[in-house]
Amino acid sequence: MSLLELCVLKVSDNLRYVDNVDGIDMALLDRILPHCKLHELTHIESRTKMDLSPITDKLWKVFYGRQFGEHDLNLATKKMKQSGVRYKWKDLFRVKTERQKEIEDKMVEKLHKKYQAEKAEKQSKQIKICTKVPPSSKRSFFGGIFQNWSSNLSSYKNPMLKKARMEVNSQAKMQAAIRKNTISRTSQPVRATSANGQPTRTTTIHRPNSTISITKPTGSGRPPQSNRPRF
Repeated sequence: MSLLELCVLKVSDNLRYVDNVDGIDMALLDRILPHCKLHELTHIESRTKMDLSPITDKLWKVFYGRQFGEHDLNLATKKMKQSGVRYKWKDLFRVKTERQKEIEDKMVEKLHKKYQAEKAEKQSKQIKICTKVPPSSKRSFFGGIFQNWSSNLSSYKNPMLKKARMEVNSQAKMQAAIRKNTISRTSQPVRATSANGQPTRTTTIHRPNSTISITKPTGSGRPPQSNRPRF
């Protein structure tokens, strides 16, 4: 390889470090610039004062087809033939990029508005908790109504609870009747004197269906007990 070919190869491998190409022969640029990437070609042309379109126009046509597709490339070529006006592919690439960016921005804005509308609709449907406490009188009034209503509803819907209450009432009545009919004894000792002058004590026993009076002698009037023989 010649020294010139080595230089061209070296520059082609380091295009990211190239700032401008003013003063370089167009024949050499025609061998070097086709190795540029899109951002490298954009940077070199923006820093170079000389017109590079005779070399770069065909390069921009290739980038246009890669970026926007073969269909848009053919459509742009057809329109230029029909109008009889020749545009630089660099300018066509720039205009197409700007239009595409505008379309993308409009789509993004539309999606953002749609998202905000859906978010507002969801928030409007959410349950909001009220932190304001009502007055105590109203709270107790409505609380009492709700408590009575819930107790009545539970009693109405729960026959087992109603049956249990009836059984408890029946047992209470039965126990009261048993206590009433139970034999009660009331001792009323009455001290009196018999016909022969001996003091007596009368005890009266009250039963549910009868009254019994028992009279017994008291004190010294009791009959003498038999004396046991003493040895």
